[in-house]
Amino acid sequence: MTSPKIEYLDQTASAGDVSSILMRDGAVILRELLDGATIDGMMAELMPYLDRKPTSQGSFTGANTKRVHGLLGKSAKVGDLLTHPALLGVMDEVLGPWCECYQLSSLSLTSIGPGQTAQELHRDDLIYPLAHPSARPACCTAFWALSEFTQENGATQVVPGSHLWDDERQPEKDEVAYATMPKGSVCLFLGSTYHGGGNNVTDDTWRIGMYSSYCLGWLRQEQNFYLTTPPEVARGLPEEVGRLIGYNVHRPFLGWAQDMRDPWEVISRDYREGSQGSTDLLAPDTDKAVQGPGVKIA
Repeated sequence: MTSPKIEYLDQTASAGDVSSILMRDGAVILRELLDGATIDGMMAELMPYLDRKPTSQGSFTGANTKRVHGLLGKSAKVGDLLTHPALLGVMDEVLGPWCECYQLSSLSLTSIGPGQTAQELHRDDLIYPLAHPSARPACCTAFWALSEFTQENGATQVVPGSHLWDDERQPEKDEVAYATMPKGSVCLFLGSTYHGGGNNVTDDTWRIGMYSSYCLGWLRQEQNFYLTTPPEVARGLPEEVGRLIGYNVHRPFLGWAQDMRDPWEVISRDYREGSQGSTDLLAPDTDKAVQGPGVKIA
């Protein structure tokens, strides 16, 4: 029997090629998308938070795993990873056809410590009551390797092809592949692909990754970014990042603030409630309250 595997591509791969493999296999790895100096600069800002963070308190979150949130308020460099052109190019291909705009769903720094047992295999889209399989992905995850990922230190377990399964089938041990990858690489997998943190059997090595998940713009985000990145923090972010984390409107009319305004306009320009009348937040290339012509309806 052939062992399951995740296909590797280099950083020059086109978004079309990456998304084609992602939709076929449910997962793909882009090797060394970031250089070590970029990661080291970001980690210099994040490590103080990771060092003093207690380990998690549940079997799913991991008794010897540390998770840090609110990253955009701790390092401005995090936004560069979230909006990396190669990454967003894939999201344009995978999520773009199904929404007017996609958004960040969840973001965390995840560090698996020595002795941590393997996490339960699961699907990220389990938070939504949607049936499988479906041609329409609800979300897509990018897991950045901020240290080397090896099978020994807890590389993410991924079950290639499981995005095509129904809701009854469960993964078997011999169907698991490991997202082993050099520092600076990123593993992409669909929300319907079974995966889970690996077993860290080392004595002294912490496996550090950044989990960033993107979802369709009309779904609720897993993480409440309006609390982890409140307006006073968000308004200092680049507009692309601010809109990506949810200070945006999914047209038509979804997510508006004061007087039916674009949320980014409200927080970045100190908009005063009542200073203007309501406005039509219609989808592009439309003149009435309908979905945009580029959005597929499943």
